[in-house]
Amino acid sequence: MRAVERVCLDQAELRAMTDTQLAQLGVRMNRRPETVLECMACGQKWSPVIDSSGKLPFDYWICPARCNCH
Repeated sequence: MRAVERVCLDQAELRAMTDTQLAQLGVRMNRRPETVLECMACGQKWSPVIDSSGKLPFDYWICPARCNCH
């Protein structure tokens, strides 16, 4: 199981992550301005939902198909 530090990020912090940091989570940033993530395992794309306080959910990086959370 992948050990991930569960911190609250906002959208700007996610967009500022390096490609290497994102690859450690099994994702790549498909489009940075729109914050579209792409799973490196299956290629599915999604945009994490931002809550009312402007933060991303703790599992923002998990593919909707859950193939990168092992």
